[in-house]
Amino acid sequence: MNELFILGELMNNPMHGYLLHQILNGIVGPTRKISWGALYPLIHEMVADGLIEQVPDEQPEGAKRGRGKTIKTYKLTDEGRIRFFRLMEEPIPYSPDYELHFYTKLKNFDLISKELQFLILHQYKDYLRYEMRHEEERLEYASKDERIPSGEQHYILIFFRHRLEKLRLDEEWVLRLIDSHRENGKGLERE
Repeated sequence: MNELFILGELMNNPMHGYLLHQILNGIVGPTRKISWGALYPLIHEMVADGLIEQVPDEQPEGAKRGRGKTIKTYKLTDEGRIRFFRLMEEPIPYSPDYELHFYTKLKNFDLISKELQFLILHQYKDYLRYEMRHEEERLEYASKDERIPSGEQHYILIFFRHRLEKLRLDEEWVLRLIDSHRENGKGLERE
């Protein structure tokens, strides 16, 4: 997911690592941060793989950014563009990061075909339905399990119902996007 994020950010403009770090952390939210220790090794690996390259230093001689480090700016290579489109086409594996991975793809919809947009939206719908089935099974099981103390059971059921409601709202949202995509034939409407 982080590789796709970096490639997507570099599709239009070169960026320095600090800005990539800032944008990525803005996307993942306030409680989950991407460390420099995770980001920079990935950037170096992507350089080594020929997916991105460092832009020649355009800073005045001796220009530094905090702690004596020069600012390194990166741009996408042709190989990086190919990799970006392959990652956009690959189905997202079901995992705790599924939604964040989906949102990373969604923010890049202006760079892909309408057909691929449609496919990604349907994959997200299928993922939500998979999660909903799981929550419905947990709700049914917890409501019938006599071993669970009644006070505890009450709050377990509240949680499972709440989770199911959130999933249903997400499903309604993605179905509206799919309908909008189907109706206008030109991609997703701006909301």
